[in-house]
Amino acid sequence: MMAMFAMSFASCSQEEIVSTEANGLVSGPVTVSVNIPQNNPISRAMPEVDGFTRRCIMQLVDGEGAAIADQKYVQEVTGDNVTFSFTAPEEAYQCVFWADYVQVGAEETIETAPDWVYNTTALPAITYQSNRDRHFTDAADAFCGVLDPSSSTSTTLTRPLTRIDLGAEDPAEFEGYTTIAVGRFNIPGGYDIFTGTTNTTTVQEIRLDARAMDDAEAGEWASLFVFAPVDQTEFATSMTLTVSGDGVDDYTATIESLTLDANMIVDMGFTPGGQPGGEMDVTVSFGDEFENQPAEPVDPNAPLAVGDYINANGEKVATAEEAIAVVFALGGQNDNSTYAEGKTVEAYAMSLNKATNRNRVDTYTDLGLAVTDDAANAYAGLAFSTAIETALGTASDATAYQMFNSFFNNSLVEATASENLSEWYIPSLAQLQAALATTNADLIAALKAAYTGNYYCASSTVTAEGLQGIIYNITDGTSGSPETIGTGASAVVFPVVTIFE
Repeated sequence: MMAMFAMSFASCSQEEIVSTEANGLVSGPVTVSVNIPQNNPISRAMPEVDGFTRRCIMQLVDGEGAAIADQKYVQEVTGDNVTFSFTAPEEAYQCVFWADYVQVGAEETIETAPDWVYNTTALPAITYQSNRDRHFTDAADAFCGVLDPSSSTSTTLTRPLTRIDLGAEDPAEFEGYTTIAVGRFNIPGGYDIFTGTTNTTTVQEIRLDARAMDDAEAGEWASLFVFAPVDQTEFATSMTLTVSGDGVDDYTATIESLTLDANMIVDMGFTPGGQPGGEMDVTVSFGDEFENQPAEPVDPNAPLAVGDYINANGEKVATAEEAIAVVFALGGQNDNSTYAEGKTVEAYAMSLNKATNRNRVDTYTDLGLAVTDDAANAYAGLAFSTAIETALGTASDATAYQMFNSFFNNSLVEATASENLSEWYIPSLAQLQAALATTNADLIAALKAAYTGNYYCASSTVTAEGLQGIIYNITDGTSGSPETIGTGASAVVFPVVTIFE
């Protein structure tokens, strides 16, 4: 005996994760930074999936979006950020990024591993490698983005997908049901990263063969990922879903359309209907509960994640009102700074308050600052900053170097006093870039309020050309490419702190 069942579904918008930095188009060596976040209470990095390796692909394209030959780069994703270094082509170009999951065999590398869910052979166009089952796994999640090197050096990728959760509105009503199957149905045929458009002219037929529910007791049956069109939220299809179990009658339903919106979760909650052949009731609501839902209680013992707030004791807290800084990177970075014996770096955080007003850097070349070793120790901001402080201490008149003197001798932020934290220091260029790319609203507000116009944000990185900084645009909250801060120019210091385990 087969009975019909009714369903209702609501979508919940994910945390918005778009952010970019600006950069001038250059020829020769180029380095770009990619942030790959997701909605996860423990880690904002692209989630790990058992049995899979996370990868990020960068493909250079011309002004029309056509792939430039021999300009495709692949890296494994091991944290919140991926950095690509490459030689720029002579022609104008842009970078498109795709991050997804692959299985790397014993004889394969991240570069040679075959596509798993998505076909990436024709970037920036994405199609499908599989037509069954794989779409219903966590490894079907993916991120993408476009970076224009004439205006940015860093970008945060976003999901072009909707995640559709299939489950019971009330798990008690489906006691004994343990298996789900989804018959053949159509989804949008692909996605163009460069144009940001979903292909609905062609479709891809997929299905889910009968398998155990994700969590039958909790009423969580299965989830799938689908490309979301930008010009419509309803996609016509015909998806027949069946749930079954030992000693119980099957329930089935046919879904005639999917509600799709990029970077959103759509919850489809099913309830048993009437007798076989009866009509199915559907209630649709399309809200933003996920974005605006109350924050979950903060576990101070949980691992830190990018975007977390920390207080003066180096503890995780729930709100900016309780905090002194925002985490922008986790440990494991190249950092040869000298910390107290036995200290292990857990994360790095940027202050929610500026440490200096916009002050002149003056003729800092007189200090004889050594070129910093960013290539080997990109996160050694404390070491770089300490070297500047030491040089300032040898100056006959420290006040002649307004910005440095203001930071080291008259800082606007209160000194740290916790064993869980280092002292405040001027960030390295890599740390500054990562911090300015963080999409925390409170940090962005602080950066925008630091000065009445666009300004240099200073780093502690010193190249052969001089002290490096980044111009921050207070209008749209974007940041430019690294530049040498000329002697006589002015800058603001937003300090960072290292957090220990």
